[in-house]
Amino acid sequence: MTYKILIRIILILAFYLLLAPAASAKVPQAVPDFYESLGEGDGEIDTERVIAGLLARVEEEPYNYENYSRLAFVYDHIGDYENLLEAVRLEIAYLPEDAEGKDAYLGNFARALFLNGFWEEGKEWLDKADAINPNNNFNRWNAFKYYARFKKDYRLTARNLKRLNKLLTAPDRDVYYDAYLDVLNAGADPADIISLFRESVRLEPKNYKARRALGAAIRNSSEGHYTDNFPAAMKELKRALRLNPLYIPTYITIANAYMLLALRTNDQKYFGESLAWFDKGLEVDPKNLRLFFSLGYAFYAMKEYDKAIEKLQYAYDNGLQDDEVKRSLAAVYNDKADSIYKVGEGLDKGLELIEKSLALAPGDGVSLGTKAELLYKMGDYPQAHRYIKMASEAAPDNEGVRQSLKMIEDALAAGSFPKD
Repeated sequence: MTYKILIRIILILAFYLLLAPAASAKVPQAVPDFYESLGEGDGEIDTERVIAGLLARVEEEPYNYENYSRLAFVYDHIGDYENLLEAVRLEIAYLPEDAEGKDAYLGNFARALFLNGFWEEGKEWLDKADAINPNNNFNRWNAFKYYARFKKDYRLTARNLKRLNKLLTAPDRDVYYDAYLDVLNAGADPADIISLFRESVRLEPKNYKARRALGAAIRNSSEGHYTDNFPAAMKELKRALRLNPLYIPTYITIANAYMLLALRTNDQKYFGESLAWFDKGLEVDPKNLRLFFSLGYAFYAMKEYDKAIEKLQYAYDNGLQDDEVKRSLAAVYNDKADSIYKVGEGLDKGLELIEKSLALAPGDGVSLGTKAELLYKMGDYPQAHRYIKMASEAAPDNEGVRQSLKMIEDALAAGSFPKD
């Protein structure tokens, strides 16, 4: 049972960069301890009980703004933005005039308004926050969203990105690619995304990060015309590389571009181009873990599972252990085990591999299904049935799981083995 590789490949287009700044509300210092203290024994949070407890606090102290801060934190966590807005509105109503970090509270109110579609009112509050502290990067990020998503004024959007770039100076932070991911995930029109970054390039022609984002925007502007867009995308990406030949994310973006070209044209020569660009990146930084991760994924796309495991495991063992790395390594172990199942030889090795997959992604329906298939092929129908039932519960809509469930239950019905 295999993962849908093209979908997953597309999901990793931005794997080098940190995601855009987390859009969570500012929380008083007491909130995390309070929030954690209400967890159940298994570590899960009973949010209904948390909210009920907080509403009881509000009833006892209706003028205490911190109670509304706590409510906002929980509503934000569960994605209830309508109630988030009401909680933050009351928080602002009772916020002391001399409250510390007032710009953050006002910015949170602006964000809550944006989330509910009240863009102009939100901008008014964002301006009030900006008057208190023009260097609050959280508020600058929300200003970017206002100009990019609502006003579609890309000149002002580019200005905000420039300001953000000056505020967020960590060497591994790329505000421009963060912005690209934000508008892409928000469903912006591809032509609008290109316009946005053309403005950034006009404003900062020597900014290699802006040019990399523009190259990525052009590259992905239309799946149906990927080949047509490829030369223009590469032109911008190579300009970015000339501006800073030491910036590893650009090598990764170019290598990924060739990898996607290979997948979409079914022309294997482009995999060779992809690997060549990874090699160029490794010449610059031979120990870069993101390069190893990306290279591992390229081998995965080529279905060279052993090489993929080698590169991904190296990245993981040396400290690159975020969720995407875990999911990717689990997927490769699963697909390698699935290939063994299909051949029907070395089934014990297949079980070893699938255990590694499940250790990285416990409860994953696809990997549980592969384990069931391996056990089925080994003749252990009761255990196979046990795991395929677990897979069915974890991934009820997976067609492969449904087919394997029928196969295993048919085998059980034909034999003398009891179902678990």
